[in-house]
Amino acid sequence: MRHFALAASLLLLACSSSKASPPGGGTDDGGTPDDGGPTTGDDGGGPGPDGGLPNGGPCAVTNKGTAGLLIQGTLLAPDGVIQGEVLVDGSGKIACAGASCASAAGYAQASTLACPGGVVSPGLINGHDHTEYATRGPITHTTERWQHRNGWRTGADGETKLPSVKSTTDARTIAAAELRFLLGGATTVNGSGSVSGLMRNVAAYKSPQDMEGLSGPTVFFDTFPLGDSNGTELTSGCTYPSIRAAGSAFAAGAAYSPHISEGINLAAENEFECLKGTLVTAQTAIIHAVGVNANDADAIAKAGAKVIWSARTNVDLYGNTAPVTLLKTMGVTIGLGTDWLASGSMNMLRELACIDSLNQKYFAKAFDDRALFEMATKNTAKALKVDGQVGELAQGQLADIAIFSGASASGYRAVIGAGVEDVLLVLRGGKALYGDAGIVDALSSGCSDLDVCGAKKKVCVDAPNVSLADIQAAASSTYPLFFCKGTTPQDEPSCVPYRDTYPNGTSATDRDGDGVADATDNCPDVFNPPRPLDGTSQSDVDTDGAGDACDSKPLDATAK
Repeated sequence: MRHFALAASLLLLACSSSKASPPGGGTDDGGTPDDGGPTTGDDGGGPGPDGGLPNGGPCAVTNKGTAGLLIQGTLLAPDGVIQGEVLVDGSGKIACAGASCASAAGYAQASTLACPGGVVSPGLINGHDHTEYATRGPITHTTERWQHRNGWRTGADGETKLPSVKSTTDARTIAAAELRFLLGGATTVNGSGSVSGLMRNVAAYKSPQDMEGLSGPTVFFDTFPLGDSNGTELTSGCTYPSIRAAGSAFAAGAAYSPHISEGINLAAENEFECLKGTLVTAQTAIIHAVGVNANDADAIAKAGAKVIWSARTNVDLYGNTAPVTLLKTMGVTIGLGTDWLASGSMNMLRELACIDSLNQKYFAKAFDDRALFEMATKNTAKALKVDGQVGELAQGQLADIAIFSGASASGYRAVIGAGVEDVLLVLRGGKALYGDAGIVDALSSGCSDLDVCGAKKKVCVDAPNVSLADIQAAASSTYPLFFCKGTTPQDEPSCVPYRDTYPNGTSATDRDGDGVADATDNCPDVFNPPRPLDGTSQSDVDTDGAGDACDSKPLDATAK
């Protein structure tokens, strides 16, 4: 359903938005601000202190029209942050996005959602998750870290096998996983399990209707492109059980999204060596790419392939993650994904918090706020070959829109630093799915109440034969749907790099926390510990003395 079911009379409704904690303080992974959780005001009516919106709220429906929706506020637009408008037409597409949409057809007929205190973003895109495994919370473990995914999966290499996680086809449990993402402002996922409704899954396994307005073939999400689910690891040669044939991987003509090089040993790097000639193309969105070096990054870039970064799960399992500063230098597009609940982030906001912390403390601020934001939006859309349809506030795209409170942060930072209570509205294809109760009531009907950290929200569950009560019941036996801002989620995996060779984090003599003293570190400000695939030295493929992680030309020994 793509129409807006507006109330019968003119509404002037305030968002009951929380006051977010001020920046500063917090844990090393961006988890817990020092001054505690948010506060909320009442949602009473009456003019606010700005003389316009009731109670000074950040958003309100100020005009009831006959067709379409006009959103006014701070836009995270393709060209940057602007004050402007987004006009959504009756089909659920963006008819206009810019400083003014007054000349666009349908402008006069649209209802108006005024958000002078809101930041309007495209819906976030989760580039990688296994939602059918959201059957338990994070697996807690000691300080052990692994060298390859088959270590914790199967006990390969003599490493400790972690408890197995059961998959499910139960629609309620999978819907709970998708609702966690939705509450964090996401509208699309590339996942290996799905239900109809809620999140749009670009690797839809159910039916074409799950694409919710997207056109074109679905993504081929491939967990074992080498057929190595039995734990096979090779440090040379390519005699894997069953390597995916290119004809199969690219048959549909859509993006191909394989898990490659999830680990830090030679076996992880060998996977890339064996697949780069056939499965790494401009249609490929590589999931993980942890165990790659500068030559591999160059091959990824030259092929036009992209990388989906899942930082929290990588750090939790391997104490390291994809060499994203190297990938950036080589010009590789980087998207973002949560992986799974067992070792990753519960929603995209927590994954953004993770990479923001890594960027600030371990990667010498290599990425600005816009770059981090685009990893969760346009970059992932590009990687999954759905750019032009979702991922930006642009004319012709589906109206996948998330509005965030700008009470404590502006621009991209309003998204990067947001909690679930800061999400004021989520539209998927123009349809309201979650948000402040007053707004959702004005835009849709039949939605369910949900108290989120003291803020009155509503959820519009459109999964067939699944209610919010069903989802809540499923979540009660697996993992909560949300945690309030200022509270680290229960058992959340750490985003602080750790192995026994770098157990102490950053320090005055080891600024990047990689276990190599600054005096001998070939990248003293960028985290680049020696990995088993590198031998005993930090990666420096061109041997010029500048580590690949910070070398502006990592394959040119004549330039540092």
